[in-house]
Amino acid sequence: MLRSSFCGLCDDCQLGNPAFLDTVSRLQEYLSRFRTNWWLHCFPGEEGFSFQELRKALEWFQTHSECPGCKEGRGHEDCPIRRCAMDRGLDQCYQCPDLKPCNKFDFLLTEFPDLKARLRRRQLKDKAREFHRRLETKGTEK
Repeated sequence: MLRSSFCGLCDDCQLGNPAFLDTVSRLQEYLSRFRTNWWLHCFPGEEGFSFQELRKALEWFQTHSECPGCKEGRGHEDCPIRRCAMDRGLDQCYQCPDLKPCNKFDFLLTEFPDLKARLRRRQLKDKAREFHRRLETKGTEK
């Protein structure tokens, strides 16, 4: 399934990735054979975690692998990036002339520090492509 977002985060999403889902399946299989009751006493208090919650999380990945991205109705409705791109009629944020000073990405940069830099590179490549197209057009008009 093709995911689409304004910010480009969906480009690297692992949901639906066959290798990721295979790893999740292998973990589920291993946990089904793992005697969790025996090991619980080894991880008391804050050191431990809920094997039931881990199983639930793995099941979630298996059943939620079809996210279409924020352009198709998923993601955060109040995302400032999504709202801005829709208001401006942009398909992708790299098309925005105000991308460089934009602070709408700040909440994502802790977890995805290179996100805006990748969009800027894409923006510069797009501008270079357009520049070369114009040069070619001028060359064929003569």
